[in-house]
Amino acid sequence: MKLYKNDNILILSHFSERSSSSGFPPEEIKDFLLKKVKRITYIEHSFPYASDHRSSMSIYENGVLKNQIFTPKIFGPEIFFYFIDFFITFYFLIKSRRRFDLCIALDNLNTFSILPFRKFGIVKKLVFYSIDYTPLRFRNKILNFFYHFIDRIACYGADKIWVLSDRMISARKKNNVDTKKSATNIVLPMGANLSRIQILPIEKINRHDIVFIGHLLKKQGVQIVLEALSDIVPEFSDLKFIIIGQGEYEQKLKLLTKKLKITNHVEFKGFINSYKLVENILCRSAMGVALYSPTSDNYTFYTDPGKPKLYIGCGLPIIITDIPKFARVVQKRKAGIIVDYNVKSLKNALMFLLTSDNYKKYRANAIKLAKEYNTENLIQKALIKT
Repeated sequence: MKLYKNDNILILSHFSERSSSSGFPPEEIKDFLLKKVKRITYIEHSFPYASDHRSSMSIYENGVLKNQIFTPKIFGPEIFFYFIDFFITFYFLIKSRRRFDLCIALDNLNTFSILPFRKFGIVKKLVFYSIDYTPLRFRNKILNFFYHFIDRIACYGADKIWVLSDRMISARKKNNVDTKKSATNIVLPMGANLSRIQILPIEKINRHDIVFIGHLLKKQGVQIVLEALSDIVPEFSDLKFIIIGQGEYEQKLKLLTKKLKITNHVEFKGFINSYKLVENILCRSAMGVALYSPTSDNYTFYTDPGKPKLYIGCGLPIIITDIPKFARVVQKRKAGIIVDYNVKSLKNALMFLLTSDNYKKYRANAIKLAKEYNTENLIQKALIKT
């Protein structure tokens, strides 16, 4: 698809933490398009677990925010949040009084909500940007059925589907998505915005700093890192584990840190609103951890997580479990190490990267690999195919 300066583009997404800075897929798409087209309408809905329960519509003209509208705070059960989003989107689009040359809707519910506007020509072209998918989205069979019912309708009603991994395409086929009815899939993997990241010389990094960024859930394996560190810290007085993010498992992780007596070596940063600051912290660190648990409901198997791409984009070798497809790429290119989801395997990998002379080689490989996943290049390629 060729973009024109006077194009009017709509982006719909959900958020867990409201942020004006870049880093997440909808914001990276928005920032890329702000330099390409005159008008962008950006609608955000909150997830039920978000701290800010307001939806918003932001209108940009010539790269500048011109107007922003917020709804009142919304409260209720989880199903109510997703139900009300449909009507809020309808309200915002009527209020905007615009027709759109392109709509990029992240997730199936947002795509589903745009289908009436696509049918009546208010939206000329609709892209379903599928950033997560799993056959077992809800353990409740009824909710899971409706999730996949809406997902199939979104696949059939969109003009194109952007997916993070070809595993998502295969999973949908197995889950009764008719490929003859479905829109064409275009693989748009996660990347890192290399134009914004300034990698430091190896002499200026903190050689014994380990970093994690992400939502703090048990399945993210941060507790395994803490347990491994309890055996390692006696050998490295300056070792530090930096944890960026927040979530329901945060307090248990803090209690475990105290129990293991490693509080002087662990720093909980919480959620950082500035993605530039996040990237600066990562660029000063030595390695990143991405431990995905091998469970049937783990989205990561089917998608392409952004965390490993951000790590290599900042020059960090990765310690990763063999769940996302990208883990095999990391191992093949020697940009990191695949580990099992246990303390012993992780400890061995940490000790290797902390002490081995091969660290420089792994870091150089990570930096080289990141050049193949420059966010702006990936988006441009997807748009050409769209």
